[in-house]
Amino acid sequence: MRLSIAVFTSVSLVWNVLGAPDRPLKSIVARSKSNTAERSSLHHIRDSSCMDDNEAQQVATNFKNLIVEYSEELANSSLTVEFKDYSDSVIELINSGCPNTLQDLGTATFNSRAEFIAGQSQQPSIPWEQLNIWHTCTSVFVRWVSKGEGQEPEQVTGIVVLETKYDSESWVIHTVYSEFNSGAWLVNLGLFEPSCSA
Repeated sequence: MRLSIAVFTSVSLVWNVLGAPDRPLKSIVARSKSNTAERSSLHHIRDSSCMDDNEAQQVATNFKNLIVEYSEELANSSLTVEFKDYSDSVIELINSGCPNTLQDLGTATFNSRAEFIAGQSQQPSIPWEQLNIWHTCTSVFVRWVSKGEGQEPEQVTGIVVLETKYDSESWVIHTVYSEFNSGAWLVNLGLFEPSCSA
């Protein structure tokens, strides 16, 4: 079963950047050709080389909505055509925890936006809550949890790295690296029965 939560392969990558300060939206003073200030007020301009906090949050929200409130329109507007998704956690779910079966660990779970649309359109909505968010100029890092109706009895926590590109007027996701507690998810799917002593 293809699950669309694309979560990241390298947790260490996330923690290496957690302490990095977010880049603010740049502002400029409008200047004439003589290089003198025409106005005293500052004017914000969109920076196509570095996202600001609001743009990073929009990227995270788009990803969440692809999981919770999926639509093909959203997929087309928030993912690049060459979108790729990597998640060994998802592959563990596809393979039901068995080695050498449907898909090899370390390979892409989706190799294009079209593949993602075909897979995600068949998936039920799941609960998904953002816990933390960090970002660089072109990547967004989100720590999340899925719990409650649709994800029981175990809660699933994970981290996702969303690499983006600037396209016209917005930042769109082109690569996802995602990892999460696939063991808990296998329990919730009834594919793994824990052996508990208590």
